[in-house]
Amino acid sequence: MPNEDGLIKKKRDAVSTVLLVQPAQGESVKKRIFQPGVEIPLNLACLAAHLDREGVPSQILDLRLWNDTRAALQDAVRKHRPSIVGISAYSSEIGNAMEVARTVKKIDQGILTVLGGHHASAEPVQSLKEGTSIDCLVLGEGEVTFTDLIRNWERGDDISHLNGTAFREGDRVRVNPPREPMSSLNDLPFPAREKLELNRYVPNPGTGNFMSLPSTGIMASRGCPYKCRYCSKGVWGDSVRFRTVENVIEEIEHCIGSYGIRDFRFFDDNLTLPQWDLKRFCRLLLERGLKINWNCYSRVNNVNMETLRLMKEAGCYHIKYGIEFGTKKALQLSSKGTTLDQARRAVSLTKQVGIECKGNFILGIPGEELADCEKTIAFALEVSPDLVSFYPFDLAPGSWFYREGNGDANSKALPREVTERLASQAYRAFYFRPLYIIQRAKRILRYPGREFKVVSDGLRMILGFYLKQMITSQRKGAPVISRHRP
Repeated sequence: MPNEDGLIKKKRDAVSTVLLVQPAQGESVKKRIFQPGVEIPLNLACLAAHLDREGVPSQILDLRLWNDTRAALQDAVRKHRPSIVGISAYSSEIGNAMEVARTVKKIDQGILTVLGGHHASAEPVQSLKEGTSIDCLVLGEGEVTFTDLIRNWERGDDISHLNGTAFREGDRVRVNPPREPMSSLNDLPFPAREKLELNRYVPNPGTGNFMSLPSTGIMASRGCPYKCRYCSKGVWGDSVRFRTVENVIEEIEHCIGSYGIRDFRFFDDNLTLPQWDLKRFCRLLLERGLKINWNCYSRVNNVNMETLRLMKEAGCYHIKYGIEFGTKKALQLSSKGTTLDQARRAVSLTKQVGIECKGNFILGIPGEELADCEKTIAFALEVSPDLVSFYPFDLAPGSWFYREGNGDANSKALPREVTERLASQAYRAFYFRPLYIIQRAKRILRYPGREFKVVSDGLRMILGFYLKQMITSQRKGAPVISRHRP
């Protein structure tokens, strides 16, 4: 029965249901110039589908969709009365994830709180030492490990020795051996999108993340074989596993038939990896008459004119390239494994075939100086993708820079206030130059409907960002940042 505060206090002895929670976005994401909007929590939808198949009832609560996240969480716990709450979080969300666990424990101490996702996998000891309301962690790929944990906990068995988990033991943290990854991703059920309010998920057009609604994320692979030093791969690791082309096509057909979805964003780190038959995927889409829109990520060294033309014909309208740097020095410092000429060629070819092209750039990795970052900005202007993002360097837990620097690599990187200033200047230098305005105007003539959404939404975010900067600068008495001229 509820207590005087209306909060549930009953202790359950067996699993009633599992509540899977996506925390609210972290402050670092909210400060970005280009806000992503809200896209479906594909990881939780995958986990829910696997639990359902194993006979474990589950519900998904996405707190990004709520203004009053605490009230939404309390209402969900009262309504579903879960035995277990599973929380997934990136490092940017870890503070909000810990707040979720604290709120759950205030409602019912008997609920088992489990944290998974990128931050838990990269920083298990820190996660449990700082997250005192978190009972245990699921590390790496979660479907099998989480199901195993639930079944053992339900039977009253010891769960502290399960592979792929971490637990608190007094003042220390026990990190158990990793669990072997799944041998076949085809064995996974399709994500449980029916557990989500799909009409509430609206990415921002200015980011290039969707063409039409409803839209959904999808993955053809897990993992990345490259060794970029700024990247954390705590969940999937350094190997890469692929679903078959047929299996991915079946999921697309399922989304069309069940949800009316014809817009797909591939979350794969590199959909264009040569290990997967992307050309066959495109040909099957065309042969089956599947008229869809889709976008993806790619490395600049994994595309050519033939592949890009086929992708365009099969419905690809947007590619994000991790160009990252505009100097050979930074490419070597980061072990990126690409060249400036490859970036030039990829952007040029993509624009030629009519696919919208976005370049992502990082400013200020350890070893870079101010002049190096300015060269990166100049390179972005030179290759001139249709869209760009400039990210001040963040030390990602689990990355090579983080491990080798013992968490102190930031002391070897440019100060954060410098890279934030550079990013702000870079956006103005890129988006407000006459040549870019002409470049974008040409796309408006070719794709008026699409371009109106992208340009108007992009301008809204850019102008809003600089307005906030001006207000903040005036309040602090600081000078407004002048335009950067690389």
